[in-house]
This record gives sequence, structure tokens and C-alpha cells, in this order.
Amino acid sequence: MRLDDYNTLKEMLSEFRREVTEIEEELYSDTERIRDMDARLRVFTDAEPEDFKVFSPRKMEAVHREEIKRIRQEKSVCENRGRELKEKKEFLIKYIEKLEKILKCRKKDIIKGDEAERELQDTVIHDLDQLVHKIEQSSSQIVGNPVQAKQDFAVIGQSLKENVDKMRDTVWLI
Repeated sequence: MRLDDYNTLKEMLSEFRREVTEIEEELYSDTERIRDMDARLRVFTDAEPEDFKVFSPRKMEAVHREEIKRIRQEKSVCENRGRELKEKKEFLIKYIEKLEKILKCRKKDIIKGDEAERELQDTVIHDLDQLVHKIEQSSSQIVGNPVQAKQDFAVIGQSLKENVDKMRDTVWLI
């Protein structure tokens, strides 16, 4: 995993956490609204004394039927929304836990990968400098000693292959 990927996952994690916080705020708001609606419903049902309810030809619930119906519908909508928000929150928390676990494990790998990459760069640059020097020496020998120059170029070719293999191995580890 590269550092860019690690940072992208960290951004996703913080976005998920922010979304969970927003959901919790919405749930709290909906809970308060439901309490308020319950209180208003109790006003309509408990406003009359028991004696009056028994002897009165009209009931408070009948007089305020439309208002009570509207409040109950609104309460039902809030309760359904609350259930959906709780499901979404649980879903996000599950992924937050997975991301935290991945990031915790991968942080160590990224640090090792960065160190290996820097070490590879230093080694390859040093080896390439040596190869450039050998090429310069061998090219000066082409006219005077072609057999030695040919052998030097074979050694240079082998060194280049080894450096390429080192780079491939390190890139695949990262």
C-alpha cells in the first residue's frame, strides 16, 4: 500500500466518522421531536378529568381528531426515519472498525516500504554512478583493447540487470 492510498483511506475514515456524528445529531433531534409529539398527544387525551370523560357526550379525542391523526403520522415518520438512521449508523460503524484495523496494520508496512524505497534509491544511484564510470573507462579501451572493452560491457550489462531486478523486487514489496 502506498502512502497516497493510506492517506485516502484515512480521509474516508474521517468522512465516515463525520457522517456518524451527523446521524447521531439527527437521531437526537428526532428523539426530541417524538417526545414533544408524545407530550402533545397526552394533552389531548389527558386534558379532561376522568369524571368529565365518563359523563360528557363529546370526547376531546373526537374534537381534535385531525390534529391527533396528524401528530401520530408525523411521529410514525420520525420513528421510521430513526430506524433507517440507526441501520445506516451501524453500517458505517462496521466499516469504520474495518478501516481502523486496516490502517493500523498498514501504517507499519508503509513506513517499512518508504525506508526500503529510499534505500533502493540510494543503492541504485550509487550503482548507476559506478556503471557510468565503468562505461567511460571501457569506451576509452574500445580502440586499444577491444576484448577487454567487450568483457567490461558484459559486466556492465549484468550489473544493470541486477539493479533492475532489485528495483522490481522492491516495487512489488511496496
